[in-house]
Amino acid sequence: MAATLSLLEARGYNGLSLASVAEQAGTTTAAIYRRFGSKSELVTRAVFRTDGDDVVAETADLAADLETMIRWSVEKLSRPAALAAIVGLLGAPKRSRVERAADAAGASLRVIERLDRAKAAGQLRPDVDTRVLAAMVDGPVLHAVLGGMADSIDESWISSLVRTILDGAASHSDRSDRTTNRTTNRTTRKVTVP
Repeated sequence: MAATLSLLEARGYNGLSLASVAEQAGTTTAAIYRRFGSKSELVTRAVFRTDGDDVVAETADLAADLETMIRWSVEKLSRPAALAAIVGLLGAPKRSRVERAADAAGASLRVIERLDRAKAAGQLRPDVDTRVLAAMVDGPVLHAVLGGMADSIDESWISSLVRTILDGAASHSDRSDRTTNRTTNRTTRKVTVP
């Protein structure tokens, strides 16, 4: 894993090969293939750790858990290796992209399940779509990283994001007015994503 991160930072995704990882790690490509099915899987696991203990935090304090999970996203996504991985994985063959998307979906599902438990415990409104909230854990971090604004992420930024996730952005009076209008005028419409 350390060799993969180092080579990603030095050479980028396209310049990284399993042979170079094996050489730097003092092992063989056969040994790497026994644990990882492809370069894209190795890179994803090394950089994003989507199946580790640093995906979901769960204590009695939902706000603190969200802050923890956002910090983990910042730690994973703000490294130079992460940007190299994202760029490379986006340019990988479709099959690799689909497989890596499944890895990310698994991590998102764990966050959604955590938020569903918070909703069941009355910590979130019953009408909240936890899929949207889960996207707000790492989506803004990814936006900041890709926009070159990772340096602006600090504790204040993280706290502000958690407040927005839990309280929304509209003023209380405006939120009440819009909720009433939406309930009165709502029509169901399907959004098609290309």
